[in-house]
Amino acid sequence: MTVAGAPLSLDSIREQLTTRIIGRHLVVHGEVDSTNRAATVLAVNGAPHGTVVIAETQSQGRGRLNRTWISPPGVNLYFSILLHRISTFPIIPWLSLFGGLAVVRATEHLSGLRSRVKWPNDVIVDRTYPALKLAGVLAEATERAVVIGIGVNVNMAPDAFPPELRPIATSILMETAQPVDRGALLARVLWEAEQLYDTEQPLEAGMSAYREACSTLGKTVQITFISGNQLEGTAETIAGDGALCLRRSDGALLEIRAGDVVHLR
Repeated sequence: MTVAGAPLSLDSIREQLTTRIIGRHLVVHGEVDSTNRAATVLAVNGAPHGTVVIAETQSQGRGRLNRTWISPPGVNLYFSILLHRISTFPIIPWLSLFGGLAVVRATEHLSGLRSRVKWPNDVIVDRTYPALKLAGVLAEATERAVVIGIGVNVNMAPDAFPPELRPIATSILMETAQPVDRGALLARVLWEAEQLYDTEQPLEAGMSAYREACSTLGKTVQITFISGNQLEGTAETIAGDGALCLRRSDGALLEIRAGDVVHLR
C-alpha cells in the first residue's frame, strides 16, 4: 500500500499488481522530462511488450496538441505503457481510446467516482458545464511499438492547479473528499488496460464499452483542427477505426480522426 503523499516504489506497486504482462517490467523514476519519451527510448532499445514507465514528476509533461501537462510530485499518476505492434490488434487508434476507458473503470472501482471518456482520449467528470478534466491520454507510435501515456489527477488539491486550469480540471480527491492509494490505482488501471488490450478477446467488446462510456456521443460539439478551422455538428457514434462520426446541420456525415473537441450545451 502507498501512503497518501508517499513516493511510489517498485515494491509498493508490484505487491498490488495482478496483471500477466502489462507492468511486469516496471521502470520507476523520481523525475523525467516525459514518461512517453522515456518509454520510447526503451522501445528502441528492445524493452519487452507491456513495459510501464512511471515518474513522480515530469519536467516536460505533454498532452495532446503539444499542451503542457502539469506534473507536481507526490499527488498524481504519470505513466506510459509500451505495447509492441501486434498484427492481431490491427486498429491502433483504439489503443489510445482504451487508455481512457481503463482509467474510467479503475477510478470507479477504487473510489466509486463515476467518470466518462471524452473523445478521443480525455477522462472527464461531467457533473458541471463545462465538464472537468480528470485524466488525459497521449498515444505516440514508433516503427515497432505504441506508447500510451496516461496522466491522472489523483490527490491534487484545488489550489495546486494553476489559476487558468481551476475552472476546467479536477482530481479524485476533489470529487470524493477522500485520498486514493496511487499504487493501488495504478495497478488497477494496468489490469483494466490488459483486459482491453488482450488480443485473445474480441475487439468489438471493448469498442462497445468505449461507446457506452463516451460522453461525447449525442452531444452537439465544436471541433477545432490543427489548421485553426472549426466545425460543428452532432456526435453520432465512433466508427470501427476509432473516428468520431459527426452529423452536420446540412445532414452530411463526416468521420473525424483528429481535432480538439468542445462539448456545447
